[in-house]
Amino acid sequence: MITRNIILRSQKEVMEFVDIVVQYPYSVEVALGRETMDAKSVLGMLALGFNRVMNMNIQSENAEDLLEAVSKFLCTQFGQAV
Repeated sequence: MITRNIILRSQKEVMEFVDIVVQYPYSVEVALGRETMDAKSVLGMLALGFNRVMNMNIQSENAEDLLEAVSKFLCTQFGQAV
């Protein structure tokens, strides 16, 4: 499993993130505290809110293609761009 921090700052970014993730065959979840959502679900992702650092978990040992595609959303645990 690959885990990275992400931050989505607006509804537009949530939609863009989901549009990217659905193009890949990996199982991807995003967690915020106790809440875990399927990253391919628009409603689930919108329910997590904006401007919060969340954990993206990819169920794969190698997903460099997906990580590259979502690189603009990756951040440190403090919300700073990677």
